[in-house]
Amino acid sequence: MKRLLLVIGSLLSVGAYAGDSNHIVGGSIGYGVQDFEFESGQETGGEDSFAIDAYYRYMFNEHFGIETGLFGGTGGVASVFTGLFGGVDNISYKGIRGAFYGQVPLSESNHLYAKLGASANRLSYDVSRAFSSDVIKSVESSGSDFYGAVGWGIRFQSGIGMNIEYQYVPVQELKVQNFNIGMSYRF
Repeated sequence: MKRLLLVIGSLLSVGAYAGDSNHIVGGSIGYGVQDFEFESGQETGGEDSFAIDAYYRYMFNEHFGIETGLFGGTGGVASVFTGLFGGVDNISYKGIRGAFYGQVPLSESNHLYAKLGASANRLSYDVSRAFSSDVIKSVESSGSDFYGAVGWGIRFQSGIGMNIEYQYVPVQELKVQNFNIGMSYRF
């Protein structure tokens, strides 16, 4: 009977140490702006953007880790209307990324963090005439670019965390700046 109680007590106490693990998975959704630069150097800006991000992070210690993830995005609500005036329409991007992660604790559960890395990505968009729905050409391209983010996070004793972050993600001719809100779990 004592052994059974010892085994049950051990199993129930495992969750209390979830915050001490080195493994974190998480994701976020975001909204922001995207600026597009044509090959001629002309820029269009002010279009909005929806984004999604999912990641795995391994922490080397309390302050530093490495992260890999998947990300993607597309034009937002206002992009539907700006597409009527011609230029670039139906912009979407996706990719994989790797980043170094560093955090500075503000308290036992709060921290500020930064991510610096690179992404391999794919960008697709349509080029159209002004005030026309006629597509002149559809373009798909792939490449690699910088990835950066800064944010604030909080982690609870259960291992669940929440964060708010600013992302700067250049994707070839497209420059995306998003504000994301996310959740993660340390296991």
